[in-house]
Amino acid sequence: MLPKQIHIRRFLCAAIILYSSGPVTAADRFGEWSLEQMRGTVHTLSFKQSIPLDNKNATSELAFACDENDKSKSVGSILIPFERTYENQDPDVTVMIQKNPEQYESSDLSQEWRNGFDYIFLDSQDDVNDLVSFLRANEGHGLKSVHFSFSAHADGSPERLNHIIINLSGFSDGFNALQTACAG
Repeated sequence: MLPKQIHIRRFLCAAIILYSSGPVTAADRFGEWSLEQMRGTVHTLSFKQSIPLDNKNATSELAFACDENDKSKSVGSILIPFERTYENQDPDVTVMIQKNPEQYESSDLSQEWRNGFDYIFLDSQDDVNDLVSFLRANEGHGLKSVHFSFSAHADGSPERLNHIIINLSGFSDGFNALQTACAG
């Protein structure tokens, strides 16, 4: 278990991304990824996608955030599922991150994310580092996207999986720019 201060910092990063209505600088684009500065010293790198769902557009987002005033230079990660698709109330959510959604390979990644009840987030810098390494490695191997799957319902039933495809184009360059921005 991480010290409470680190857990709270991650939650604050998630909340800033989710609920920020403050000024945002013009985004730098890295393939499908967008780097923005929010609320002065908070920087985010995000991939957003929209799909038609029940005659409306629904959006999901995978984002990484940091605060350049945070001396630890830690980066948080949040995944916001498509609207109206996530009802899981468990405190921890197992997320499978796969190259091929049809088959699990030993090089795929399985992680425990914390539940924010409208979103999920990584609670450990080591887990964020593992995710970043996984995304970078697969982009470097020419993979176009990876698949995030996790239970959408509190009972964990496999029939109610959330499946989100994350485009890798530009991720490594975007994350390098995020780290530079976080260094202040």
